[in-house]
Amino acid sequence: TRGIDDETRRAMQKRLTGKSSLADMSFDEVSRVLDHINGKAGPATDGNEWSFVFRLAANRRAHAKKIYRLAERVGALMEPARPLAGKEYIEGIATRMRGFQTRLEFCDADQLHQIVQALEVYLKRHGG
Repeated sequence: TRGIDDETRRAMQKRLTGKSSLADMSFDEVSRVLDHINGKAGPATDGNEWSFVFRLAANRRAHAKKIYRLAERVGALMEPARPLAGKEYIEGIATRMRGFQTRLEFCDADQLHQIVQALEVYLKRHGG
């Protein structure tokens, strides 16, 4: 399930197809949902794994932008230094420090806020 809980998945399905149940969807609609989950749909193909940040709802976007800025600072600490830590690397930090298994783009505002806090602690511990 790619770290997506049922409620989040149903909300995403509803947003993409207008239907919250897979049983009610056509083959094309199910394919659209699966492509979205697997990162094959729309802007995800632009090569920028962080592009989702700027498409989130306003209540989540502020925290996601802060995570993006913190990812820049984490990248500077990496060996070799990078302009930006990868999304998977940041998700790994969130998993280790907060136990989150959900991909960043599927986190709610509270989870994103907790990830910001975890990254700030991480940077403080590692001299960033």
